[in-house]
Amino acid sequence: MTDSIVGAVGIYGGTFVVCFIAGLVPLVNAEIFLVLVSTMLVTSSAPLPAIVVLAAAGQMVAKVVLYVGARRLIASATGARREKIERAQARIEKWKDRPLWVLFASSTLGLPPFYVVSLLAGALKIRLRAFLAIGMTGRVLRFAVIVAIPWL
Repeated sequence: MTDSIVGAVGIYGGTFVVCFIAGLVPLVNAEIFLVLVSTMLVTSSAPLPAIVVLAAAGQMVAKVVLYVGARRLIASATGARREKIERAQARIEKWKDRPLWVLFASSTLGLPPFYVVSLLAGALKIRLRAFLAIGMTGRVLRFAVIVAIPWL
C-alpha cells in the first residue's frame, strides 16, 4: 500500500498521506513507514526535516478529525449520557493544566496512545490551538528522533 502511495504522489506527498491514514487507523504504523523512508528511500539526510514536518502535519490533520468528532459527539449528547459527561467534566476540571502535560507526553512518547488522547482532548474541550501546538511539537520531536536514528 505505501509503495503505491509513494509511487503515485512522491515521497513528500506519500509521507503526508500515509501518516494521515496512520493517524486515523491505528493498525497503520507511521513510525515503521518513517524508518523505511529514512533508510530505503532517501540517499542523504537533506530531505529528512521536510519528511518529519509532513509526517507530523499528516498526523495532526487526522488527530483534528478525531478531536472535532469527539467534540461534536459530546455536544450532541442528551439525557442521562449528558449528565454523565457533565459529571466527568467537573471531575476533570480540577486538573486544569495537567491534560496539557498528558497531551505533550502522548504526542511525544505515544503513552498514553495519542489516538485516545486526541479524542479526550476534544471531549474535554481543550482549546484547539493548544491541542495543535502541543500535538505538532510532540509529533515533530517524536518523528525527528525516529528518522534520525538510522542516520546516526
